[in-house]
Amino acid sequence: MPRAGRLLTELVAPLSTTELARRSGMTAGGVSQHLGALRAAGLVLTHRRGRTLISARTDLAEALLREAG
Repeated sequence: MPRAGRLLTELVAPLSTTELARRSGMTAGGVSQHLGALRAAGLVLTHRRGRTLISARTDLAEALLREAG
């Protein structure tokens, strides 16, 4: 599975970049790059909680994952 797809599947609930890196085995920088591409595609929303960035799947991502499943 491509790494961006793996990140989407890991985002069952909103997660920090650091937690996504830990779960996926990727570096935080790599996760951040992939999240940027997913945000640009409208598949992920990211917001700041204090000093932490939290990402979550959009409704579009949820629909795509249902169709793929």
